Amino acid sequence: MLGDSIIRNVGIECPDIKFVCFPGIRTEQLQRVIEERDLGNPDAVVIHVGTNNIKRTRNLDYLMGDVYDMLITVKSEFAASRFVLSGVLRRRDVSWRLIGETNDRLEWVASTVGITFVDPNCWVNDRDYSGDGIHINRRGARHLG
Repeated sequence: MLGDSIIRNVGIECPDIKFVCFPGIRTEQLQRVIEERDLGNPDAVVIHVGTNNIKRTRNLDYLMGDVYDMLITVKSEFAASRFVLSGVLRRRDVSWRLIGETNDRLEWVASTVGITFVDPNCWVNDRDYSGDGIHINRRGARHLG
């Protein structure tokens, strides 16, 4: 599983999964990491990005272009793997409407590229967040995992 700081503690709850966490990373940066690092040959690749993007930009068209490019790179780098794109988790400092709209678009982009999309908000609730309202606590990590 590749992603931003949201996934940091999920690895504790799922020891059979390799987690590579990049705090603060945005989609275009994660694409470069995927291109430049040897991340092995996993059976499945789960990508969690977008949270840092929507906080920094309000233009979802640019974000979707970056996501599309990244997913094409992922499919190229991990040709034998299955793929899942995990949508943006809600957070206190971003409106539900924007997160919902972002996840709708992410689902469309993933479908276009032939990658499974999941909305993690189905598993995580208000009690799963730490005091900052952005990062998930151990309970949330267990649910996200």
